[in-house]
Amino acid sequence: MIRSSSEDLLQKIPEIILKAKKTAKDVGINKEDVNSLIVIFDREGYSAELFRRLAGKDGENGKFKSRFITWGKYADKWVDDIEDEKFDKTVTVSYEIQKPEEVKYFDTERTMNKYGKIRAIVIESKRGRTAIYTNDKEIKAEIVIQLICRSWGEENLIKELMMKHLIDYSPGYETEELEEQPMVENPRVKELKQERTELQSGLSQIKSKFGHDVIEEMAKGKKWRNIKEKHLTAIADIESINRKITLLDLEIDKHPEEIKFDEARGQKLVELNYERKRFLDCIKVFTYNMEKQMCKLLLNYYPIKKEIHPSLSMIVKRGGFVCAEGR
Repeated sequence: MIRSSSEDLLQKIPEIILKAKKTAKDVGINKEDVNSLIVIFDREGYSAELFRRLAGKDGENGKFKSRFITWGKYADKWVDDIEDEKFDKTVTVSYEIQKPEEVKYFDTERTMNKYGKIRAIVIESKRGRTAIYTNDKEIKAEIVIQLICRSWGEENLIKELMMKHLIDYSPGYETEELEEQPMVENPRVKELKQERTELQSGLSQIKSKFGHDVIEEMAKGKKWRNIKEKHLTAIADIESINRKITLLDLEIDKHPEEIKFDEARGQKLVELNYERKRFLDCIKVFTYNMEKQMCKLLLNYYPIKKEIHPSLSMIVKRGGFVCAEGR
């Protein structure tokens, strides 16, 4: 579930998608499932340009291509014009805490400005009608509705993990030198190429002026011998710069295009050691799961789901002293 502005997402989406796919591969998820990644957006992420990128319509060769599901923005008018009889299918959306909700829906297609045709699933509930957009034409409508209707619960879970369990906290940073230093562009070669570019730019300007002057003087009927004598300095400069460029080319060929990072920067590249955070996160996740199980047990004696978390918190955190009398 991603909730951010469309402008921010356009900048962040390549990193988000690539990191998500890499993480999935690292934990052993097969390639087919990795490529079936589904990104769910809030209304603030609604953007034709963003959806084109995710659908592989922007010439990125499918690098960031993913299935996406989003609430349809600016869809209030046309969804209200749909005839009631078209909502002939229903799905029951189940939640973690609140009661299951029966939702009617109508699966159709819309033309989105600057994107093209897109699948639209219009749902009707007690709160009214709204549209869901997705680029996946194969996935069942019931699954799409379940995923996006439960997204608020997932977002609230992330907020709880961050605020209550500090899941985003890192207990300090410990670095380790990389055993194999990555190859980077040779700074000496870069410097020589920059010098060559400057010489070529200066040579181009001299040649341009020299050619312009020669054409003008030839148009006046002057002989080439006289023109050449007049521009001996410019000709000498052209030959001198050409020699310098040739020497630079020879010098560039002596150096490798890439060298190791530590050779280029004078220090080794390091990476963060996340072992401490992994250990601490395991404890936090275990604590969360333990609280969840405790809530299930407490439901046997206090069956109000929406109050179960604060009730457990009061029991656990408001301890006191017990005094045995009559002994």
